[in-house]
Amino acid sequence: MKRLLNLCPYTHLWRAGKRAVVERKLPDSARPGAFVTLLGLFCPFFWLALFTGASRSELTFHAIHSGVVMLIGVILLVIGLAKDQSDPENRDPWA
Repeated sequence: MKRLLNLCPYTHLWRAGKRAVVERKLPDSARPGAFVTLLGLFCPFFWLALFTGASRSELTFHAIHSGVVMLIGVILLVIGLAKDQSDPENRDPWA
C-alpha cells in the first residue's frame, strides 16, 4: 500500500508542504507563488473599496479580481512545491 501511495502526486505535494511548514521556509521555486497570493490577499484596491463604502458592484469586482490573483498565486505555489519535491537533491530519503 505504501508503494502505491508513493506513486500518487498528492502524496508528494503533501510531503513538500509538510516539509515547508516544519522547516518554516519555502523553497525558492515556491516563493513567487506565495508572494502573488499575498498580493491578492492584501490588494489595496479591494480594501480601499471595502473601507470607503464603495458600491456593491465595485466591491464585487475588486473581490473577484483579488480572488483570481490569489488563485493564480496558489497555483504557482503548488507548482513550485511540486518542482521542489521532484528535484532529486531535495528528496527525503526516509519517505
